[in-house]
Amino acid sequence: MKKIIVAILATGVILSSTAYADDYSWADDAVKYCQQQSILTGDEHGELNLGENMTREQMAKMLMETFCSEEIVGGIELSDFSDILQSRWSVPYIVPFKKYMKKSDEFFKPEQKVTREEFASSLVLASGLSEGNIRNRNILSENFSDAGEVDKEYKTLLCIAVERGYMKGAEEKLRPKDLLTRAEVCTFLYRVKQINDGKLTVIPADLGVIQSETPMIGSAQITVEQAQQWACEKGAADIFIEIAPIYWKYGSLSGIRPELLYAQAAKETGFGKYTGAVKPEQNNWAGIKTATATGDATEDHETFLTPDDGVRGHFNHMSAYVGLQPIGEPHARYNSVSKIAWAGTVTTLEGLGGKWCPDLYYGFSILHDFVEPMLSAQAE
Repeated sequence: MKKIIVAILATGVILSSTAYADDYSWADDAVKYCQQQSILTGDEHGELNLGENMTREQMAKMLMETFCSEEIVGGIELSDFSDILQSRWSVPYIVPFKKYMKKSDEFFKPEQKVTREEFASSLVLASGLSEGNIRNRNILSENFSDAGEVDKEYKTLLCIAVERGYMKGAEEKLRPKDLLTRAEVCTFLYRVKQINDGKLTVIPADLGVIQSETPMIGSAQITVEQAQQWACEKGAADIFIEIAPIYWKYGSLSGIRPELLYAQAAKETGFGKYTGAVKPEQNNWAGIKTATATGDATEDHETFLTPDDGVRGHFNHMSAYVGLQPIGEPHARYNSVSKIAWAGTVTTLEGLGGKWCPDLYYGFSILHDFVEPMLSAQAE
């Protein structure tokens, strides 16, 4: 039997139902939940058919029942799909489901089997997210050898599905074209509902990405001159190239690896071009918020008097994460972060995800998109 390649959420609870005989114990909790919520129903013989591949009309029913039950239509509704008759059982689900389909035409193809990429894209949309919620566009290519197989129209939504822990791969493969069984779909839905309801905390390991541990504390693995050469080759602004020696100065004083924070600054400021809310004159190299920030406007970010103060503020802010004492008088946000329960426990770059910002892949993206290219450039 093909094993499910999404996260398994079984807790050992065995269903009393005799609706299936094969061993689907790994999906017990999920199946039970879907039955209780009328998301999954059996056929006329009471069979759940958990091993059968999900069809498109079944997908429409299960996603609408899970996330958008208030949109399920009643009475007589006409579908605008030319292959769907008004009398078809799935019409009340298909009619509202159309807006959660990334790709659609005049044919719905109700009995067509559903692939992982199609289901995941509709799952993201039905759960309330949109393509604008993407955090890391490279998360697929950096972690899955078959990322190139993903349909380009589904790519953004699959990035979101992986980022949020909705979908994960195995053995560095996402298998976007694989068909889904009804049991697998139950585990998808159950997992996402638990995440959205705050009953399941997703950690970086749940993303199914290649795991690594890059220590925050230690000596620099690259010289400041080599880092400047890399920044120059990347088309960095002059102020970003000029600030590098100050990063190495505070790296020596604090014990935090300067190339990691310099790489983070490259990510946060666009190599010193400051194309976001933070302005160059704020000398804020890491997008650090004020202690009283309520949004993401310019005034919600710290302003440091000089470039040196800004770099020192970056190291001080990181010190609250890794458990070091600040250098000089810290900014107010440092004091706020240092009081959080997990303060002082972040030992790796990858561990910044979900703490420095909501993106669990944040630290991995700094590693793959900035640190690794910086180190490889100096090795050539």
